[in-house]
Order: sequence, then C-alpha cells, then structure tokens
Amino acid sequence: MAWSRTAPELPSGSEWTQVGTTSWGNNNLEITSVVSVARLNGKDFAVQVVETRRHDRYNFTDLYLRCDIGGVTGTPETGIKGTSGNGSTTAYFTGEAAAGVTVDVVVGFRADISSSLKTVSFTAPAPLGATIYLKVGGVWKPAQVKVKVGGVWRDAVAKIKVGGTWK
Repeated sequence: MAWSRTAPELPSGSEWTQVGTTSWGNNNLEITSVVSVARLNGKDFAVQVVETRRHDRYNFTDLYLRCDIGGVTGTPETGIKGTSGNGSTTAYFTGEAAAGVTVDVVVGFRADISSSLKTVSFTAPAPLGATIYLKVGGVWKPAQVKVKVGGVWRDAVAKIKVGGTWK
C-alpha cells in the first residue's frame, strides 16, 4: 500500500468514480483536489488524486497525501510534489479493503499547516463481478476467476444464466 505517480492498471469492468473534492487557499496559492476510487482485483482498490494549483506569488510544491483504511491511520506521503507552476499533479494510492469499509483520503499542502489538510471519506467499492466461492477442506472461500489468453492469465468476470438471462 503506497502512493505513486504511476497509474495502476484497472481490470476489465473497473473505472474511476469521483468520490469527493477538496479546496484550500491563501494569499499565495489555491489548491483544488479531485478524489476518485476504482476497484482492482479481490479486495484491492485504487485512489486517484488530481490536484490543481494556481500560484499567485510563490511556487510552493509541497504536497501531503495520506490514506486511512478502516480507522487505521496510513503513512503520510510527502515525497510527491505538486506542480511548481499553474497546473495539475496526479497521484495514485493502492490498498486493500473489503466492500463497505470506510476509507479516508487526506490531501493537503503541508502537515504543519493543519488548515490545509482536507479529508474525503467514502466506503470501499464492491468487488468486481459476482463473488465465486469454492469449497476447500470443507470451508467455503472466495475465489478469483481467471482466463488464460495467449499464455497469460487475466482476470475474468463470471456470469451465470438464470431464467434465460445472463447475470
């Protein structure tokens, strides 16, 4: 679970869904952040933060990011810098949470300027597709559905025909 400037590959059936925005400003700088979430495979999910800055006097690049999952405070990320000119920066977080778990994304300018720290809260999205269970040693366990395409295993969405309709 970490922040990065590199976008994760979204599996088939997943897409970015906006879950909130934050804004902060002073006499020198205005920051707006758009927070989106996408489900990855299994319990994995990704957060996308697109931060847009307008500098009025100074080119501040400090950026504070943190993702708290299920009440557990995440590790702050301060190594990713915002744009030094007017423009935007995109950062990504990948983590793990079951559907319905509360996720808090904290976005800000600097930790020592607490007024700049804004939180977007949402619940982790539902898993992709239907959940398939296999009985292993007498215990039902969730399983991932995969299909081999050209020698490479890829995620697949399981469907079942019920009353003539695929679900």
